[in-house]
Order: sequence, then structure tokens, then C-alpha cells
Amino acid sequence: MDGALTVDGPRERRRTPRHSGQALDWVRAVRLWPRLAATLINLSEEGAVVETSIALRPGAHTGVHLTGASGGWQASGRVTRSWVASVVPEGGVRYRGAVVFDRRVDLSGTGS
Repeated sequence: MDGALTVDGPRERRRTPRHSGQALDWVRAVRLWPRLAATLINLSEEGAVVETSIALRPGAHTGVHLTGASGGWQASGRVTRSWVASVVPEGGVRYRGAVVFDRRVDLSGTGS
């Protein structure tokens, strides 16, 4: 049964582990192609979830660029989902989007 509940809650169905954006302390800046600033929510070998100030269009091609103290990292992919993350009077609407990479990436050299 896919998505079945276990004693501890929903069964994990992800194929690769996710790394929280907060746990990836080497990441200094995140942007999507061409120049959209973003916040990294989580990252895996197969994709990322990011938060932005504009809605991402499902099906759109984009690039995820991460910059750290020792250099940069990037991967291309496709937006698979987009949703409203929050509405804040001072900050407006924040959106989250899931990006699936075109190719699985090796995160072993990224400091994660």
C-alpha cells in the first residue's frame, strides 16, 4: 500500500534523502534561472524545493544555482509543483515550488 500509515506516521516514499536548507550551512545564496532570488527549503540528488516571491509555473524549465563560500553549484530541471507558502502583510505572498532535476546530481562534494 503506497502511502500507508505506520505506527510512527506516514511511510517515507521518497527515493533519495532530503537535506533541509537550514542544515546546508554552506549555502550562501540561491537563485533560479535567470535571476530570481530564492530560499532553499530542501535539496536531494533528484530535486529541490525552493521559496520565491513569484509563482513558479509547473512545466517550466529552470536552473537552480547555489553559491557557497568555496564556489558554486548548479543543476537544470523542470518545475513540477507550485503553491502558496504564506501570505504576510509586510512581505506579501511567498510561493514554494518543487524542481525535479534533469539528471541526478552528486551532493557528496557540496558539503552536505
